[in-house]
Amino acid sequence: MVYARQKQGSNWVQNESVGCPPGHTTPFALGVVLQTILHSVGASYGDQMSVDKDTVEPEGPPNNSRQIFRKTDLARHLRELWAEKGYQIAETDQVGVPIADLVDHSIKRNAARDVPIVDLWIALLDECTSWFVSLYTVVYGKPSLDVPLTTFEKAIILILGKIIADSMAIRHLVLAGFDTSARTILRSVSEYMESLVAIIHQPSFADDFMKSDTPETAQAFWEQHLRGGKIRRRVTAAWLDFFKTSGDPTVAEWFANWGRSSTPMLSGLTHPSVGGGLFALIPHKARQTDENWLGLWGDKAECSVDTIYVYIQFVFPILLLGRNIPFGEQAPHIASQRTFDEADEFHRHVHIGRDILAGVILSLGTESNAPHIFPDFDMSIWDEDNAAA
Repeated sequence: MVYARQKQGSNWVQNESVGCPPGHTTPFALGVVLQTILHSVGASYGDQMSVDKDTVEPEGPPNNSRQIFRKTDLARHLRELWAEKGYQIAETDQVGVPIADLVDHSIKRNAARDVPIVDLWIALLDECTSWFVSLYTVVYGKPSLDVPLTTFEKAIILILGKIIADSMAIRHLVLAGFDTSARTILRSVSEYMESLVAIIHQPSFADDFMKSDTPETAQAFWEQHLRGGKIRRRVTAAWLDFFKTSGDPTVAEWFANWGRSSTPMLSGLTHPSVGGGLFALIPHKARQTDENWLGLWGDKAECSVDTIYVYIQFVFPILLLGRNIPFGEQAPHIASQRTFDEADEFHRHVHIGRDILAGVILSLGTESNAPHIFPDFDMSIWDEDNAAA
């Protein structure tokens, strides 16, 4: 079947290949070439997988006759391929580790593990995420639906949506025991949070953000405004304006560097590195055990406290520097004035809750609280040099 290119999600669908649906980037022609190469070395590739028409239902609306493959079709096809190689696989069996069973066991194992300090920090993460949801609701709700949104409002809504989604993903990954993966997402969402601060400080910056609606323009936006410390300079400028009456720029510099001081660590885990592989395998814990279980299967651990603390450090500037958002802002970058309504729970959460949440975040760094909210890590399994590092 020949599929024409469709305009899905702006220009993010890149494929125009014959025989390949929109959104799939592997051309059919590549499969033909690869099949030829593998046949030349005695291997087979690309044999057509058939559908069991007794178990497959049409996909989509009733007038759509396109049928989809199910996992039972894949399992049967794989058994047939193994049979061609001389190996008979039972219908209830498979070659290799059954990942679905492993995941089920991992979920049950992590749910049964009692790690109170991680539960505390998950609750702190939830407070931040809930505040973002309330802000999103107020900005995107009435009266904004009655009038066209400005570029500034659209940018705020899109960035908030990404922050909320990534916050939820971090929560899932921490509880599932994939802290290194959570930090990979944290590295990305930190840039969204800093971009939000920059747009709130300079609303015209939203115009540049809203032009990043294709892969090419998104790359150009990142290179022009984010990479090489560019976005951090915008955040620093916002802090300097906030503290301009104090006459002491060192305070502004300290707050501007609070979250970003962890950027090298996050980048080091995100990009290929020994640390990224090592900590995915052996997460830091308050007490290491001799359990026959690797971190790469998912191992909930106290190291996630640091992950959430870094996340919270990036939340703090949004609370403090965006005090007038969404109430009190005037045209031209706000299409419809949002008046604070104390009877509205979302309004109260955004307007009053921001100061409560900011106060809680500041209290996390106090010397008196530290022993009660941050874990001590068991470094006994590491040699002396690695433990010091």
